[in-house]
Amino acid sequence: MTQGAELLIADSADRDREGLRNLFDGEGYVCTAVKNQEEAHGLIQRKFFPVAVIDLDFEKLNGGLELADFILKKSSPTKIILLTSRRTFEAAMKALRLGLLDIVSKQPDQINYLSSTVRRAVDQYLAGDKDSSLLREVRSVMEEAIRIMMAMYKKIYGDEYSTSIAGPVMKPMILIIDEDQQFLKEVAQQVADTDWEMSVELSGGAGLDKASTFAFQIVAVCNELTDLPGQMLIKSVQTQEKNTLGLLYSKAAGRIDRYEEGKLTGSDVDFAGAKQLVKKLGQLVEELAVMRKERRYLQAFRSEHGGFLKRYADLKTRIDSLTK
Repeated sequence: MTQGAELLIADSADRDREGLRNLFDGEGYVCTAVKNQEEAHGLIQRKFFPVAVIDLDFEKLNGGLELADFILKKSSPTKIILLTSRRTFEAAMKALRLGLLDIVSKQPDQINYLSSTVRRAVDQYLAGDKDSSLLREVRSVMEEAIRIMMAMYKKIYGDEYSTSIAGPVMKPMILIIDEDQQFLKEVAQQVADTDWEMSVELSGGAGLDKASTFAFQIVAVCNELTDLPGQMLIKSVQTQEKNTLGLLYSKAAGRIDRYEEGKLTGSDVDFAGAKQLVKKLGQLVEELAVMRKERRYLQAFRSEHGGFLKRYADLKTRIDSLTK
């Protein structure tokens, strides 16, 4: 959208003025640079500029504010960015009262910020102050288009990529923390025919140490531990590894709760023993397999359409900045 946009540069310092002109010429803008107030006033009365970049001390101390005021009276739609090589609270306040878009320091490390500010100014001019609802609708349609494209990608190429996307058979690492050894034996019998990688610990402290050493996909904790509260234990594990899924089960209350990223996301009140725990573990394993396959689809999609996705992300960021 910025390609070919006209830009007025007002700076009395030859070196700075030419440096700004070269910078923005290289970014595709049509630049006009002026070195004094008379030249600037005459040009502004003859021609419209969507964006003006003005030095605070243009030709004289705070002369940039005078020029900005003149531009806003003659051409109110123009977006104005003020440059300054000094700190001045009073000038900054006056610039804000005038309604200037931004004040940028004349420092080498601010060049990228200045470029993005000019691009934002052009976008705001092209969008118009009253078009934020339209932009939000555009953003919504863009997001929906990405979802539709992903769904079509999986539908069209699902069979072709099913083998490569599926990858090796998933062997989830599961940690169970429970002081009841008989209960753990019952669980072991229930999972004997699975290919899960099971670890067990008989105390909360030992379980926490184990979870800090290995990355488990699932952690199941008995709520009746004597050394540590089960809920605190799950939240601690998920703080270390946010993708770990957690199950907190209570034999006394007949309840099993699900935790994701330290938050309760589901509960069942029909918990009655090892069989129910293993059933819940199986459901989480199936979810993890689906999530892994979705991630592999996304990786394949990104590898083929990375350029488009980058353009989409850049455009979405620009739209977001205009609708805040």
